[in-house]
Amino acid sequence: MKLQFFARTWQASLVEEKMIVFFDSDCLFCKGGVRWLNRLDAKDRLRFAPLSGETSKNWKIDTTDDSMAFIQNGVTYRASEAARLAFQTAGGVGTLFALGLKLLPLKIRNWGYHVIARNRKKLLKNETCELPEEGMREKLLS
Repeated sequence: MKLQFFARTWQASLVEEKMIVFFDSDCLFCKGGVRWLNRLDAKDRLRFAPLSGETSKNWKIDTTDDSMAFIQNGVTYRASEAARLAFQTAGGVGTLFALGLKLLPLKIRNWGYHVIARNRKKLLKNETCELPEEGMREKLLS
C-alpha cells in the first residue's frame, strides 16, 4: 500500500508491483514455461527478462546458479520457489499448479527442479520455439 497526498489529505492507494521472472533465454524448456506463464497472466502482473540481460545485471541476479529467478516486492526467489510464486502470481490454472508444488517439501521440490534444470537442454532439442509470442513483446525486459 502506498500513501499519497490528494486535496490536502493523505489517502491510501494499492499499488500493484510488476513482478519479474528471469529465465534462461537459450533454453527451449524455459521459453515454453515463460510462454505458459504469459498466457496465464490475465492481470498483466508479470514481466520477463533473460538471465543474460541488462535487467538481470541491474538486479544483481546470480547467473552461475542454474535456475530461474523471480522478484516480488524486492525479494529474489530461486529454483522451485521462484517457479511456484510465478505460477501463483499468474493465476488461473497456475494457482492450482503452485498449490500442488507447495504441498511438497521444499527439499524435494528443489531436488526435482535441479534435476530438470541440469537436463533441460537434453529434454527439448528443437530450436523452433521463439519468444515473444503475440501480446508478449511489451512484457519482455532486456
